[in-house]
Amino acid sequence: MFDSLPKPQHDVRQTAGEGPAGDSGPALMSLQGFSASINGQLLLRDLSFDLHQGEVLGLIGRAGAGKTALLRAMCRLLDEHRGLGITGHILLDGADIYHNACDLPTLRRQLAFISQQANPFPMSIWDNIAYGVRLNRIASTPSQVAEVVETVLRRCLLWDDVKDLLHKMPATKLPIQRQRLLCIARSLAIRPKVLLLDRPTGSIDRMELALLNRLIVDLKQDHTVVLVTASLTETAHVADRVAYLEEGRLVEIDSAEMIFTAALNQRTRDFINSTAM
Repeated sequence: MFDSLPKPQHDVRQTAGEGPAGDSGPALMSLQGFSASINGQLLLRDLSFDLHQGEVLGLIGRAGAGKTALLRAMCRLLDEHRGLGITGHILLDGADIYHNACDLPTLRRQLAFISQQANPFPMSIWDNIAYGVRLNRIASTPSQVAEVVETVLRRCLLWDDVKDLLHKMPATKLPIQRQRLLCIARSLAIRPKVLLLDRPTGSIDRMELALLNRLIVDLKQDHTVVLVTASLTETAHVADRVAYLEEGRLVEIDSAEMIFTAALNQRTRDFINSTAM
């Protein structure tokens, strides 16, 4: 399945605190012994790793491993659940996002969660993007707003398809994959530091998949991306590093190359081999 990946020439491992190119500088985000439970049921267990600017981190694991829960914990969407219990820390630029002083609206502008189920606003394509731009004072004049709208739609490979429909078509009438891309564009418009993508490649054809993979690779030029997909092949294509989760625990985190060709942990190897069959 992963024969196209280059084979490692040595056994030097990235540590959890290194970036995509072995950068051991300050982390953009850092999980430090982080656990989360709801009504006493553990979802995430003692997770510790760093996330760096300009990398794509792929999360892999079986159903129920905690991948989506981790994405939601990283932007405090688990707060929606009653009975939430938290231990440990998640730091963004050195500040604990679960501290009482953390401003949630500001946090969620910096950490954009794009769910598996596309959720465009029930308004025009234009207003889906322009609303957040104006609300967050990204731009003020009509021409500035228009520039942001066009820029993010072009980046998300939507402009040519929707430029004549911006004010005419409700966003909910777009095909489902176009809705997903619009949700990414909407998030990009408010300039987040981190994009948290939950299974963006579901139910799309090969051409759309290739376009989405190209977009994800492009996004890491000025964003950090944490990605869950149902396909190990797609994770291997776009991720710099990969983390294997099992029952809410981090089993192994390393470069995509090493995880898919020479994982250290037998449980990681067993998962990859069973999924590739």
